[in-house]
Amino acid sequence: MNHRWILASAAIAASAACLPAMAATAEFVIMGANSSHGTMRAMLCTEDERFPNGCKLALAAPAKVEGTSLVFDNIAPGRYALSVIDDEDDSRSLGISRISGKPKGIGFSNNVTGPGGVPTFGLAAVDVKAGGFKQTVKLRAFAFGH
Repeated sequence: MNHRWILASAAIAASAACLPAMAATAEFVIMGANSSHGTMRAMLCTEDERFPNGCKLALAAPAKVEGTSLVFDNIAPGRYALSVIDDEDDSRSLGISRISGKPKGIGFSNNVTGPGGVPTFGLAAVDVKAGGFKQTVKLRAFAFGH
């Protein structure tokens, strides 16, 4: 397991103890996985972070063709943008999957893309309120690194 993901999970757990009572939950249901092999890897950025892959909040969960739920618990209400990759072959890189031979899917909150496929924070930003937030994100196939 990648130490970066372990450290990110530990940081999330440690910071949760210091959050005010108005913590929020953001759930993203990821649709369009090539298969139920591998891992969905997601990052949730604030505007001050380097979107799409320089975020403090990160989650990983087993990929599921029928939809993978990624839940960021105990976060401060605010504006966030999500990026996610269907790492079907667990290579931790974009490109063509060694499992299916298809391009790995990537997705962003609001189901937006930008030039070259990657949107700006502003296009992908969603408002997460204390009552919670839920959004379905559809993966798109981009053969980066191909």
